[in-house]
Amino acid sequence: MKCLNVIVLTMLWLPSSLATYNPYRQNLALLQQEPFSGSYTKNEEAYVEELWLGQKVDHFDRNNSQTWQMRYFRNAKYHRPQGPIYIFVGGEWTISPGLMSTGLSHDMALENSGMLFYTEHRYYGLSLPFGKESFQLGHLKQLNLHQSLADLAHFIRHQKSENPEMADSKVILVGGSYSGSLVAWMTQLYPDLIAASWASSAPLLAKADFYEYMEMVSRSIEISYGENCSLRIEKGLKYLVRLFDDNHIRDLLFKLNGCEDYNPKDALDRAAFFNGLANYFALVVQSYSAYIPRLCETLMHLDSSDELAFFKFLELLYAEGRRSSDCQDFGYSSMLQLFSEDEDQSTGTRAWFYQTCNEFGWYTTTKSNSSASESFANQVPLSYFEKLCQDAFGAEQTAQKLALGVEQTNSKFGGYGFNQSERYAQVIFTHGQLDPWGVLGRQTGRQAIVLTGYSHVEDLASIRITDSVQMNLAKLRVMSFLRSHL
Repeated sequence: MKCLNVIVLTMLWLPSSLATYNPYRQNLALLQQEPFSGSYTKNEEAYVEELWLGQKVDHFDRNNSQTWQMRYFRNAKYHRPQGPIYIFVGGEWTISPGLMSTGLSHDMALENSGMLFYTEHRYYGLSLPFGKESFQLGHLKQLNLHQSLADLAHFIRHQKSENPEMADSKVILVGGSYSGSLVAWMTQLYPDLIAASWASSAPLLAKADFYEYMEMVSRSIEISYGENCSLRIEKGLKYLVRLFDDNHIRDLLFKLNGCEDYNPKDALDRAAFFNGLANYFALVVQSYSAYIPRLCETLMHLDSSDELAFFKFLELLYAEGRRSSDCQDFGYSSMLQLFSEDEDQSTGTRAWFYQTCNEFGWYTTTKSNSSASESFANQVPLSYFEKLCQDAFGAEQTAQKLALGVEQTNSKFGGYGFNQSERYAQVIFTHGQLDPWGVLGRQTGRQAIVLTGYSHVEDLASIRITDSVQMNLAKLRVMSFLRSHL
């Protein structure tokens, strides 16, 4: 996946026949992809076992005895009795054997004769508490942060109580992105179970109006390539705004094979178009940062005019929907569809959106009451996401409920402004300089490392000669920190 051409990142699934095309689906799915830890062979994967563990549907209701089966992977190749337990904690994705077959967690298990586990988060992948009905609204109420952390606590207690060779083993947690947040929060809630944790690219502050994300996307493009590229994007976006404002956008929509029922004057349809476009640039910066120069080279060579170059870029970006469908639906309903589908949830988009609507926010707004920034054309307000939450999950899913959930998360875990000698003393944090999520994470102090030239969860692989000296030294620091707690 890492070798895909930057222009075709949004063209991974081809429609089987002519039909209305959803141009937003691929980018959202890829933004929730599993972290990459390096390539591995079938022989290495052969040591990874797929196993299942019974979990309570509700850990906090004594009257509810209902259970479900959580999937996890185990690699016992290097384990010696009472060796440490390394658990890579799954996030909003489907787990695969890769993180058990290669990467820094794998190398630490090899070095210290450890047991390797990889847990799958409830409601993602195959770990569905209510099977195919898990994403129905009534069942989603069991999807929350505290239930998932209780799942992990039960997992650790079970492994240590049922396996005498691990009874006295120290437990090390590793996570990236949202799962990096989980390992930090787990260390605070269940300190008796955890020796130490490594949180890579972990946001710690819940925030609904996360306008800083797209500001950082623009800044990272400028850092990686130069101001001429980020300015061309901004000028192209601002010209799009003028076309919308003057009701002259129809010609471009026609060239992109947009559906005729798209209404440029509708505030939600308009926000969906700009949000979908922003998701593409977010995907490149967050998940494929090495391709930023290639993206910019393409954009800078399409035309000498910023506006025309940007339009030609849009034609390339949306080429699949132009040629292989009746039309592509750029409307609000197309975005809402991705969060409203109850059954086909292999990408986890509905489950993850439910979590953000209730506990975290983290909405990549570009029109904020708390910032004068005009990053990415200033077209996507928080109210757009609040409306998506309510339309996807019902009338009770109000803006006030979102605000309360964000407040409760920050009250419980303290956000990112903490004294590390008193809170999270057993956690080491790493962030990429280019990573938009780093704004909400811990980037200062002796137990925080910022990696120049890297973005989101790009530090999970083994020490490699292809990485910078700073990256490999950071990995040695992480290994040393975790080893000191064994």
